[in-house]
Amino acid sequence: MTNINVQCFIRDKWKCRCCGFSGNLHAHHIKFRSHGGKDELCNLVTLCNSCHSGLHMGHLVLEILQPLITDNVIKFTRKGNWSPE
Repeated sequence: MTNINVQCFIRDKWKCRCCGFSGNLHAHHIKFRSHGGKDELCNLVTLCNSCHSGLHMGHLVLEILQPLITDNVIKFTRKGNWSPE
């Protein structure tokens, strides 16, 4: 686990920012590295494995409502009947 991931988890109080679960956490890049996103705290959000998978499969939409230097005001929208496992 990298230092920036730990900083992300600490900032997010070791909980998924989507569902609040505190197990099997991932630091998700809001702007993917493959699209020029950087390993910076403002580009990371803590997600549990289920929400992380749901986001990548298109069941969740992440929207930045207010960008901030170390954190962002984020809104998650679930598509259809999907819910985290």
